[in-house]
Amino acid sequence: MEEFIVFLASLRPTSLMPVALLLLAGGGLAVGWSTLAARGEQNDVKRRLKVEAQLPAAAATEPAKKKNVDAVREKAAKTAHEFYAKSDPENVARLRLKLIQAGYMDPGAVGTFFLIRFGCFFLGAVGAFLVNNWMASAEATTFSRWSFVIIAGAIGYFLPGLALGQLIKGKMREYRNGFPDFMDLMIVCSDAGMAMEAGIERVSKELATTYPSLSQNLQLVSLELRAGRSLDDALKSLADRLSLDEVRSFATLLQQSKELGTSLSGALRVFSDEMRHKRMSLAEEKAHALPAKMSVPVTVCILPVVLMVAIIPIIVKMTAE
Repeated sequence: MEEFIVFLASLRPTSLMPVALLLLAGGGLAVGWSTLAARGEQNDVKRRLKVEAQLPAAAATEPAKKKNVDAVREKAAKTAHEFYAKSDPENVARLRLKLIQAGYMDPGAVGTFFLIRFGCFFLGAVGAFLVNNWMASAEATTFSRWSFVIIAGAIGYFLPGLALGQLIKGKMREYRNGFPDFMDLMIVCSDAGMAMEAGIERVSKELATTYPSLSQNLQLVSLELRAGRSLDDALKSLADRLSLDEVRSFATLLQQSKELGTSLSGALRVFSDEMRHKRMSLAEEKAHALPAKMSVPVTVCILPVVLMVAIIPIIVKMTAE
């Protein structure tokens, strides 16, 4: 501290040039620092504005790319549909009905199905060819390798059809389980004084949570009725989409009730009771068939284990002696 005081005392009042230079350097440093900080904030603002300006462009490019991909897929599906429609129109019509029964209402579903079938065939054949090149033994003949490729391609070709059949079975199970509930709700609507068209529209909304596929088909019936189609034709179209005999019987019931002038709610109640009895009969039939179906896995899987548990101790005891 004393040395610093001595140093200050040694400075003469006439030597102000170093102090001025020091103050000038400090002021310049302060001004430069503030300028650099402001420039950094400005660059940050510009960067944000640039990013925000680029975001709509990127957001616009993504839908454009997706739109292009969808357009290419739709064009390919349309081309496949037209090709198969010209070569085998009856098969295309049957496939269209199966896709509708599976819940695919899009008109381009047939072309998409053919594209999926061709893709599965190609992937199966190429996958089998690569497996042959990588894992096939040296003793394998050319005939066996190409046979494996052809079999894998055939499996890939028929696999979408099998998957579609399983989807149809699942949808039919849903339709068969939900149709008695539809009849009960229709009885409630009929007792409340609602017309058949209004009742179908109301019930379709109520069944949207428990039976979504059935609700979708009922909404189509409601739209057809609004478009001016008759109730009998709309229900016949519904029977074709659902592929259920109960729906055809329901359409016949409504037609006969209209022609004979009988009570609609009473006819619906009797028909609903018959449907529930039929569903209970099917459940009892499956329950009675269960023991016969269980005999095969019991005989194949459990009986050999029981025999081994009973015989092995005797064998071990005889060999020990």
